[in-house]
Amino acid sequence: MSLTKQQSANTLTKKLLLPLSNLGELLRHMHWKRFFRRLFKNTLMSLWMYPIAMFFAVIFGYPLVWMVYSSFKPTRELVKNVWALPTGVSFDNYRELIHNDTFLNYYQNNLIVVLVSVPLLTIIAAMAAFVFARIKFKGSNLLFYMFLAGTMIPVHVTLIPLYTMLRDLHWLNTLTALIVPFISFNLPVSIFILRDFFTKIPSELEDAARVDGCSSARIFWSIMLPLARPAIATVVILSAVSAWNEYLFALTFIGANNDAYTLPLGTLSMVSALGITHFDRMFSVLTMATLPILAFYFLAQREIIKGITAGAVKG
Repeated sequence: MSLTKQQSANTLTKKLLLPLSNLGELLRHMHWKRFFRRLFKNTLMSLWMYPIAMFFAVIFGYPLVWMVYSSFKPTRELVKNVWALPTGVSFDNYRELIHNDTFLNYYQNNLIVVLVSVPLLTIIAAMAAFVFARIKFKGSNLLFYMFLAGTMIPVHVTLIPLYTMLRDLHWLNTLTALIVPFISFNLPVSIFILRDFFTKIPSELEDAARVDGCSSARIFWSIMLPLARPAIATVVILSAVSAWNEYLFALTFIGANNDAYTLPLGTLSMVSALGITHFDRMFSVLTMATLPILAFYFLAQREIIKGITAGAVKG
């Protein structure tokens, strides 16, 4: 009986010591030079990358912060010390802007341009991208590359022909003159982003839907479009930012009608009218025009990264 207990104790001891022996064997076979080299390399990269990232964050972020807190300072404080923080917070400039019908009209026009052009652009680009990615016909690749070649056409070259065409259509000095060219010039990039995503969707899903009797339109609306939400979000965000900041088309095609001014044109007009005597109002106008789209972009930047990188790794 005692012998059996001794054997059981030896077996238990071996089982307890086995992980330690395996750990020792693992440590003996580790490539210590490679381990310390990687550790040193990662530490060294962190030591110089973080300060550089912080430096550029300050360089690009401080002007925005300075513009915001300067909008709460009266002009006499700005003239006295440009860099100092405001001694007191005053919302008088923003109250004046909110009750300014002209500025609210600029905001309204900008919202109309964004809310009309972005959905139309997204729907047209998604349908075209689906056709190029999933429906093969003679000349489809050639037609796609012709669309893609549109990204290489400088906008400035087309201003005079566009102006003539919009004048003949009696669209000049209306928001339509801004919406239609914006959609046309942003279609190639949007189609490219969405087509690349559609090509990564497994064809088995489409084949199964066709077996069940789904048409191409049903496959697009019920299967492909929901799966392409990351890419659609990317197109929506990028086009919304671009439409909000559109200046060249606005200046060329609606510059003669003050009632049709969008926010970029209206901001320039108000800043020019204020001159150099009302810095506080000037900064409040710039802040109201800039912060909404910046906040929208920062809140949605994760969706942009997800949409651009979706499908980049196979499997």
